[in-house]
Amino acid sequence: DGPPPRTALAGHSILVGYGRVGSLVGASLKEATLPFLVIEDADKTLAKLRDNGIETVSGNAANSEVFAAANPEGASRLILAIPNAFEAGQIVLRARAANPKITVIARAHSDAEVEHLKGLGADTVIMGEREIARGIVEVVLGRKPEAAEPSAA
Repeated sequence: DGPPPRTALAGHSILVGYGRVGSLVGASLKEATLPFLVIEDADKTLAKLRDNGIETVSGNAANSEVFAAANPEGASRLILAIPNAFEAGQIVLRARAANPKITVIARAHSDAEVEHLKGLGADTVIMGEREIARGIVEVVLGRKPEAAEPSAA
């Protein structure tokens, strides 16, 4: 096998991972008609995305050829929806090298992961546990947060 074919998209978002978090992000991007593609390595997920008309790159985004196929030089944003902060950090470095102006949004599970990803160049790092706590506090204080709908994609 050679490298995956390079996308023709430009000004797009690169969404890495289409699991529990990525699928919710992807559904919102699709609903907002924002151009994006998904880098994913699960065959069943890739088939489902393609059936729904979502462009994909098959493989691990930490692989240089796979990531290059997503046209990071022409992308406006990189969204890291994968749970592994070490792998996400490698992808942040690769994205910054390809496109210093790309906006990088990542997820984390701890303060140490937030610092790690920000230190490597992520613009925004969202810590799941902090967002869950914020939602609980809003309910306790009588300000109901909007519930995330399950993804149909």
